[in-house]
Amino acid sequence: MLMCNPNSGLVSHRGQSGGRGLSPRVWAKLFGSALSPDGASNAYDIDDDFLSFGAAAAGLYVSEGGLYKSYEDTGAAISQIATEVGGVINISVDADDDQEAWLASGANTGVLGKISDTASADKLLIFEARFRPSQIAAGNLFIGLGEEGLAAENTIDDSGDLASKDLIGFAVNEDAPSTLTFVYRKAGQALQTPIASLATLVAATWCKVGFVYDPNADPSKRISVYVDNEESDTHVTATNIAAATFPDGEELAFLVGVKNVTDIMSIDLDWWKFAQMG
Repeated sequence: MLMCNPNSGLVSHRGQSGGRGLSPRVWAKLFGSALSPDGASNAYDIDDDFLSFGAAAAGLYVSEGGLYKSYEDTGAAISQIATEVGGVINISVDADDDQEAWLASGANTGVLGKISDTASADKLLIFEARFRPSQIAAGNLFIGLGEEGLAAENTIDDSGDLASKDLIGFAVNEDAPSTLTFVYRKAGQALQTPIASLATLVAATWCKVGFVYDPNADPSKRISVYVDNEESDTHVTATNIAAATFPDGEELAFLVGVKNVTDIMSIDLDWWKFAQMG
């Protein structure tokens, strides 16, 4: 069910990018069309601001977004930051070689939605998150959507390559640790990087990243990608989605994780939100 978001009751300037809240350009299509005339919801959404994040059991965390499953190497840690108001969690690994930490929604088995170009299954889908890297060092990052079960060892391998699984989102590779890219992959196919240089990350600086799949958009702009409310000039096209390399019709969940090389690696995550038309 689509909850009553504060943004849906207010008029905001779509060009604004400051502050910690949702980006107006990313969410405009949902808030403009998600409620039907009779008040019944035409969409469903889920989000987490990490106000009540905490450990539930070994490898399990609970928060407003439900139950998360983690994978944490010996030198990894996931916890809420006590000095940050408004709910912020930290995901970190120590300086031992190839340390890895992952967090997946739905306890690593549930899914949220899918991107499909099949008639009647082709529904508007939106994702956004706010994070900051604690430092810029040789290491790897992914934040976005992935198939169930990816809170696991070697979701990024020791060479910095993402596993051959269904996924779509924002990534950093150890070969260019300050460069944010946009990637997607169909399990068993080659990783696709439609945007190889989306933004330059800055240590201790917040960044909002999001994407919108709109099946009614121009075929050349079926997926739009955003950083800090600014739309990239490069889009994922209908042709891209129809290709064998795209996770077309695959069920996806929220996924975030880091893997280092030989340095401490740490990111803070403020919130994430997912929504799809029903």
